Amino acid sequence: MTGHILKLSVPADYEGERLDIFCSRKIADRTRSYFTKLASSGHISVDGKPAKASLRIKRGMLVEIELASPPPIEAAPEDIPLDVVYEDKRIIVINKAAGMVVHPAAGNYEGTLVNALLHHFGEEKSGSIDPIRLGLIHRLDKDTSGLLVVAKDEQALAYLQKNLKERNIKRVYKALVWGNIDPDKGTIDLPIGRSERDRKKMQVNPRHGRDAVTHYEVIESFKGCDLISVRLETGRTHQIRVHLSYYGHPLVGDPNYNGRTGYLKRLGKNELTRLSPLMGIMERQALHAAELTLPHPDSREQTRFQSELPDDMVRAISFLRKSK
Repeated sequence: MTGHILKLSVPADYEGERLDIFCSRKIADRTRSYFTKLASSGHISVDGKPAKASLRIKRGMLVEIELASPPPIEAAPEDIPLDVVYEDKRIIVINKAAGMVVHPAAGNYEGTLVNALLHHFGEEKSGSIDPIRLGLIHRLDKDTSGLLVVAKDEQALAYLQKNLKERNIKRVYKALVWGNIDPDKGTIDLPIGRSERDRKKMQVNPRHGRDAVTHYEVIESFKGCDLISVRLETGRTHQIRVHLSYYGHPLVGDPNYNGRTGYLKRLGKNELTRLSPLMGIMERQALHAAELTLPHPDSREQTRFQSELPDDMVRAISFLRKSK
């Protein structure tokens, strides 16, 4: 095994934790089982001695981890249909379907947007751009649908990344949330960081989170749900999902942030009977990137793109309109 040595000192609030759990919480992109195997092969030591994954750690202990170098990820072109909203020599705007992963990573080496774009571009793709992430300016979660822009050369990539950082790219989403939000227009300004209990999730974290600002406005109210417009000022991982769940209005269908059984448990018998069919309509979080406005790399003029709601969200809204 080859890799680099990572040294961690155990803080007081982790005292009594299992070694493998401590490692997985401190290193977000590796699983607990990864560290269990690492310890069993002698690549984790505590205070200079090889340690078992089950070791209960104590404050002040020095944990040394020899991280294995992950195998290189290679993306191959795949003939996957794309919904192209706009394309020229500098950029391409895609209407991404729910269920499609944006770029290859552990566990998702095929069927991603990047694989589809590599096939779409063919010989046109610039060799100077990372073939794994291509010219991705921003991301959408696997089960979030809607608009996403990709730069087709290094200069366009740098220009759009700069404008995203300076908040000159406007992203508006439509979301279906549980409950009726009061007030019906507002701003959620709460820092977001990775959850210490589940490293695959994010949470509102005042101590260690990064600033995150979400603006929302109710478009249409139903009995038990709201259709809202959401504008991102920042772009933290899972930002909309985390903010609205924390606010008490998780996205309908969201399995990770209390938008399925987590919310249904709060409902009375009659409300549960009336609203539970939504779970058969929305098998993912009800979130769609509906509008994207950006300065074009050539003209520098603001260019606006729009996308209609996908079928599952349309069906969910139709159900709510008829529901009494």
